[in-house]
Amino acid sequence: MTRAALLLLLLALPGCSARDSARAEDGRERLVGLRADDLRLCAGVPNLTANSAGGDFWTYDRTPPASGVSAPVPVIGGSLSVSAGSTCRVTFQLVDGKVTRVGYAAASDLPLSQNAACAPVVQGCLRLVDEGSVRRE
Repeated sequence: MTRAALLLLLLALPGCSARDSARAEDGRERLVGLRADDLRLCAGVPNLTANSAGGDFWTYDRTPPASGVSAPVPVIGGSLSVSAGSTCRVTFQLVDGKVTRVGYAAASDLPLSQNAACAPVVQGCLRLVDEGSVRRE
């Protein structure tokens, strides 16, 4: 019973990462037009800010804790270990107080999950957009 549960967990890890990566990509399009105050409300205070002729740039750095699973595999006589570590830097470009572009610089140890670590930065904003609590202009 325990082995089956561990096997299901091992199979679910890449699926969750792929879903989070897709959510981050969704944010790249759906958050364009979000006002600066609404972005600050849903994503929090940025780690870094910069200004240039191209607008304001707000950067959020995230390093979620690595996850891992270890399960004995009696056929092989050893253990199977899967761990995922990732980092993300999300940068929002704002012009005239509105998001015009969203960029990701992410690294992941799992395939198909390049921007998965970025999902926590944008998912709160996506939820507020879906609820109609904030709107894009």
